[in-house]
Amino acid sequence: MRYDTLRIPIVLALACVATTSSVPPAGAADDVRLGVVAPMTGPTAKFGQAQKNALTLAADDINAAGGIKSLGGAKVKLIFGDTRGEADTGVTETERLITREKVHALIGAFQSGVGFPSSAMAEKHQIPWLTFGTFDKITERGFKYVFRAHANDTIKARALIEGLVALGKRSSPPIKSAVVLAENTEWGKSVSDKQRNFLEKAGVKVHFVENYPYAAPDLTSLIVKTKGVRPDLVVADSYLGDALLITRQMHEQELRPVAYAAGGGGHVQPDFLKNMAKLSDGIIAATMWDAAVGKKVPWIAKENERHAAKFGVPYTEDSAGFYQAFQIIVDALERAKTTSAKPLRDAIAATNITDVNHKAMLLPYQAIRFDETGQNPLATAMVVQIQGGKFRLLYPESIAEPDAKVLWPYLATTR
Repeated sequence: MRYDTLRIPIVLALACVATTSSVPPAGAADDVRLGVVAPMTGPTAKFGQAQKNALTLAADDINAAGGIKSLGGAKVKLIFGDTRGEADTGVTETERLITREKVHALIGAFQSGVGFPSSAMAEKHQIPWLTFGTFDKITERGFKYVFRAHANDTIKARALIEGLVALGKRSSPPIKSAVVLAENTEWGKSVSDKQRNFLEKAGVKVHFVENYPYAAPDLTSLIVKTKGVRPDLVVADSYLGDALLITRQMHEQELRPVAYAAGGGGHVQPDFLKNMAKLSDGIIAATMWDAAVGKKVPWIAKENERHAAKFGVPYTEDSAGFYQAFQIIVDALERAKTTSAKPLRDAIAATNITDVNHKAMLLPYQAIRFDETGQNPLATAMVVQIQGGKFRLLYPESIAEPDAKVLWPYLATTR
């Protein structure tokens, strides 16, 4: 799939013009129809399946506990729209979920390049959309029905670079120069630009930022180009396939920077650890969720253990983010006492969750609130490092694992 499949459809130029939704409110004990826009097939299907697993677990829990109580015990029904990782398909599936499936709210779409235009379709029809995509502009268009509870690209990029600088000060050799390799999707271009800015502010020379084609079959020339400038730091912003490719070809071309870091995406997926083995040792990554947060919040640890027992893998940052979005919608439904779009939207906008034991706090913050743009200004990100096939939480220091020590430089155990 070429990147041009992620283009923003021209037809969405009118999407910002809101129209009244024809979706009728559900009566007491009617199903709550929750649309999920995710890649169930295609190059990023592994992510979509992880998101489906988390949502299925959450919906089963709610339904087993009596459903949405303020709606007379209404059960939550998940209805999936397969984006295949393509923007056009995401838009089409979003419209289908709204107009044919009559969903009351939406969660999606994992990839920012898909979620950006798809969420505009939700805004057009005035159906609440809880986004996962981190692209800042998703919540910077003046929309009233689009919300993001977790970190955006700016928050994640800042956390990664601040973490790298802090860890580098405690280690040797330090980071003085960098190269950023990012796929040319909305997410890749957005987060790499912000990483460059934060690196330069930290006094790190950025040799270049390269936005390579998404799902590239080969990146040898780019790796050779990177090796030629001998950077201390290589940052990669990639989904799973590209993350595996870059890491393998760095090894083949003997590109061994002091630090190898990632903006999240494929580098923090279980399949990356499984496929890269020792080549992953020492990779530092920004993430919105890590199992280590359960050490201070017991219910999170238990929830993660239950997920791992059922599906064979722990939560990932994206599956945890979808779980969080689901719980925010449930919380709003209980307060709205209706599935009508405008009251439900208003209830989401009024969200103020501060109890760390609330299910929406699987990604724990000081609070979950939304500003006038729909972004949670209190969202945070953290920095982990792969050590011995596991993630260790290293930054910020306030939540770092006490016994975790940074592995520096990258692949230090094999040098």
